[in-house]
Parts: sequence; C-alpha cells; structure tokens
Amino acid sequence: MRVCYLPVFAIACLSMLSAGMAQTSAPEWREGVAKPFRAVILSASLREVITSIAVAEGDRIKEGQVIVNLESAKEKVAVERLQLMLEKAQFDANAAKRLFEQNVSSKDEALAKELEVKRIKADLKIAEAEVAEREIHAPLTGVVVHRLHEVGEAVNEAEAIMQVMEVDRLLLLFHLEATMLSVLKLGQEIEVNFPELSPPLQGRAKVHFIDPEVDARSGLFRVRLLLENQDGHARPGMKVRAKFPSS
Repeated sequence: MRVCYLPVFAIACLSMLSAGMAQTSAPEWREGVAKPFRAVILSASLREVITSIAVAEGDRIKEGQVIVNLESAKEKVAVERLQLMLEKAQFDANAAKRLFEQNVSSKDEALAKELEVKRIKADLKIAEAEVAEREIHAPLTGVVVHRLHEVGEAVNEAEAIMQVMEVDRLLLLFHLEATMLSVLKLGQEIEVNFPELSPPLQGRAKVHFIDPEVDARSGLFRVRLLLENQDGHARPGMKVRAKFPSS
C-alpha cells in the first residue's frame, strides 16, 4: 500500500478552497419591497357629471363590476327611440319582402327597406356605446385605494376618479448583481419573509420577471417575484427579504 503525504501548505490551500466553496454555495438573503400586482387609476373618457359611485375606499371590487356612473339620461332616451324605430323598420322590411315575393312591389323597394333596417341598427349600436361610455367598470379584482370625487361633481376628460389595486397577488421587487443572472430562471421558487410583521410572515414566491438589461452605472438588474397573497397579510410597500441562491 502506498501512502501519499500532502505538504502542510497544500492541505491549507485545500481547506481554504473547501471553505470558499461552502461559502459560495450558501444562499444569500436580499432585501426588496412589495408592490401590487396591478394598480390602475380610473378616469372618464369624456366630460360629464357623476351620478353614482357604488364603492368606497377599502371596498373590494370584482373585474367587470360597474363602480361609477356618469350622467346618461339623454343617451338612454336615444337608445329607446332607436329601438322603437328599429321595430317599425323591421316590420316595414318584412312587409316589403312579402310584397316582392308576391310580385306586388319591386325588388328595389324591398332592398331599400332592408337597408333602412341596417342603418338604424348601426345608429343603435352607436347610441348603446355612448351609454356604455358613461359606465366605468372595474378593470381588475381588488381593492379601492383612493376615491377622488363624489356624486354630483363634474369630471373632465381623462381626469382621475379613483385608484384601484390588485393585492391578492404581490410583485416583490429586488435589485441584484449581474453575477446572479446565471443562477436565476423564470418560475424558480424562492423563500421569502416579511420582517415588519410579527411574527415575520414566511412563504415562497416564484421568479416572475428577470430584467434583460443590467444598469451600466450600478451593475444591478431587476428581479420580480410573484407571491400569492389571498389572505391579504402582506401589504404593498412592505419590506421583504428573499433567500436567493448564491452566485
């Protein structure tokens, strides 16, 4: 049996190398901030008076729910008038078609009545769109954060009426060194906690976005993690820590 002895210097180097590898492989905790998954400022597409607001600050909303109504009395009357006109035009068109089939009237008269029906249908769609334009729907399922106007106030075109947020999911924003690009991938699960809560809230989030561009001045790139937050314990704006794999 042959026994090989390593010099003391070589043993020391191996020990330092092993320690360095162990230190490199250890995960690294980084600090970031929680952001809402979506935040939207609702505004009117025209100048009009607010007739009703269905929600208050802090209320939960569902996507598609009508939450603000603007004055639309004249537009609704226009819709009713066109609906009546459409009924009459459709009756006349059916009668003209029967007369044409019985060789009592010409084909041109039947076509003219049919074109009148199509014209009124187009006008009706425009009138219905003008009514819908005065109904502001929730663009997401979430919470009303700010209500900036009250019933009876007039709003200008593109003027903010309220702000809503989706908080059932949170985006956790971090800025990391470019050397960590090689250890991150989309969908990767990362351990996270919220130190400001007592006891600290812990969970797991997934890598949702990796910025393809590294900032030339700082050498950092952005990473966003997606955290499911149906219980609502974590809040946007809170500090968050994530246990990223070491570079």
